[in-house]
Amino acid sequence: MRDVARAATGHLTRRAFIRTVTISTAALAAAATIGAPSRLFGHTRPAGGAGGGERPLYCFPLLGDIHYDRMAHHDMDWVRREKPGDERQINGYVATTEKYTPRLLAEVAAAVKSAAAPVPFVIQIGDLVEGLCGSFDLQSLQFRDAFGAIDEAALGVPLLITKGNHDITGPGAPESFDQVLLPWLSKQAKQDLSRANYTTRHGDDLFVFFDAYKPDLDWLDGALKDHGARRVFFVIHPPVVPYNARANWHVFANENQESQRARLLELLGTHRAIVLSGHLHKYGLLTRQTDAGPFVQLAVSSVIRNDVEAPRDERGGVEQYTPDLLDLEPRFSPDTADRRRRLLAAEALHIRQFEYADVPGYAMVNVFADRVDVDLYTGVGQRHWKSRPLKPDVAPQQQQQQQQPAA
Repeated sequence: MRDVARAATGHLTRRAFIRTVTISTAALAAAATIGAPSRLFGHTRPAGGAGGGERPLYCFPLLGDIHYDRMAHHDMDWVRREKPGDERQINGYVATTEKYTPRLLAEVAAAVKSAAAPVPFVIQIGDLVEGLCGSFDLQSLQFRDAFGAIDEAALGVPLLITKGNHDITGPGAPESFDQVLLPWLSKQAKQDLSRANYTTRHGDDLFVFFDAYKPDLDWLDGALKDHGARRVFFVIHPPVVPYNARANWHVFANENQESQRARLLELLGTHRAIVLSGHLHKYGLLTRQTDAGPFVQLAVSSVIRNDVEAPRDERGGVEQYTPDLLDLEPRFSPDTADRRRRLLAAEALHIRQFEYADVPGYAMVNVFADRVDVDLYTGVGQRHWKSRPLKPDVAPQQQQQQQQPAA
């Protein structure tokens, strides 16, 4: 500080001048990356900077897995007896909850307030909590503490969630989900919910929240039939399409569920759905072609463990969607490696767009009349990473042309 004052009065030695410039440059660099917003939430220009000036009709923050947790939520004797391999992850989520979850929720609240377009809600794609509590009472405490953290963040809009596997894991957890979480979610969604399958509309768009752990395709078929919406957002915890080494962690992944998977793919393709998912704790963006049409799948993770999160293991381009994605986690479940390779090889025939990275954060989805795009943020501190359109790479009319046999 003495050097800065001496610079202002013109009395500065050469050594002090160099030191002052060095400090000032470092301070400016820090300000540019730590806690300084890099762009307006709900931006007024299309992704990639093309065009100009157009505001979205609305936008909404998208949160991935959170795994809210406190040590007081667990019967650790039960954990060590029944789930000994999960004690380490519980410790990790407890640390994440204490250090980063309040900052993440505060940043989302700020994003809502500063958005350039109306924000009707925040969407969270499941595993709101860690689960593995050991009893109904402890699971209910965990849910209520998570609700308290959300209330304290003062998001200013409802938080809509879909069911994650950790939300119902452990003795008493499914019952607590139904008796504690669903009444809370009913208030958020402004409708009386008796199950985790539900829909809501905003403007001309339909949002479908699908329970992957009590999957009801008849309900989904009915929800999508004659919906009259401009577009469909399909919110589900596990991905519909595998996109990394854990290629058997998607919905309807079992060999005896092939007919159910085919039906789901047809429904999503028919309605050109935008799928919002999580579960794998990785970023993924892909377009999946079906006989009925293409759909887009976006996956994000919000389990933040560092002040600065930089993307790792980035992949891009359909040529990188291959069975070699298993190399991202070479030690994961060796006994299932052959099957996971077969799953990825089969899916690769239908992939029309592909991006992947190991990076947590959150997203802001921007909805225009004629398109949807997403701004992706890493960690906390409003660090904008990139923007991407959420649309199939093949338009419906182009797809029909490509399917016609050559003359």
